[in-house]
Order: sequence, then structure tokens, then C-alpha cells
Amino acid sequence: MKKYAIVLAVMTVSAGLACAQDTAAAPVKADAVKPAIQSTDAPKPAAPAANTPETASALKVEKIVVAAGVENKEPVGEAVEFSTATATVTCWTKVSGAKEGTVTHIWYLEGKKEVEVALAITADPMRTWSTKTMKPGSWKVEAVSTGAKIGEVSFVVK
Repeated sequence: MKKYAIVLAVMTVSAGLACAQDTAAAPVKADAVKPAIQSTDAPKPAAPAANTPETASALKVEKIVVAAGVENKEPVGEAVEFSTATATVTCWTKVSGAKEGTVTHIWYLEGKKEVEVALAITADPMRTWSTKTMKPGSWKVEAVSTGAKIGEVSFVVK
């Protein structure tokens, strides 16, 4: 089984994107964590109406940061500027307000969408994160839930 986990980890890292999530309240079952990646070429869904009760997210971002990594469910090496020697950057988000739902990290480079990573929320509060392979430039990660932006963090790779 370890052999398969290592192969999966190598495949995930070599694809340039890895996701992980965990909870403060209880461990997440393996079958409950199903990150989804959507192609940037996919048709965009219709924009939701202004932040009405129907489109407003129950989830609230308590903290969103970018870091060199995550250890013990906490961000390590938080920064707003990273060297080009940095292979990957992790966007770490702590949300509260609902025990279920989805937070999507949308990664932008120079204003152009690079990738979307959907992260399942299974506890309240919950810490979750996604990791992206870096290129030089100005980056932004938006945290979105039910069509509404609930958090954002910007950083630079030089």
C-alpha cells in the first residue's frame, strides 16, 4: 500500500498541483476528500447575482495565507514574496460557519486564471490548503464558496 501512496504522491507533485486538507475537529475519511481540478478552458458558469442570501456563502475565512509549506496543519514560511528558487507555494485557508460545503482556491498568475482547486469542507472550523508549482510573476489566490469570493491573498515570485 505504501508503494501506491508514494507513486500517487510523485504523480501529484509532477503534475504541478497537490492538495491536502485536514480538520481541527476530526480526521477526514479518505473517501471524503475529493479535490477537483477544472480546466481553464472549460465554459464559465453564469455569474451569480449580487451577494444575496441565495448566493451568499455560510463559510467565512478566518485566515488565508501563502507559505512555503504546511506542517501539523499549520502554514510554515508565510510570506508575500518568494524566490524563483521556490518550487511550490501553498495557499492555506481556515474557514468556519458550516460543517459541509466547498471552498475553491482559484490561482491567478498576472491576472490570468491558472487553475481551480475545489476543497471539500467537512468540519467547523476547518483548515484546508492547495499547493501550486511556481513561475515568476504576480500571483493571487481567491477563496470562493457558492459563487462568492470569501477571501483573497496576493504574492510575488521573483
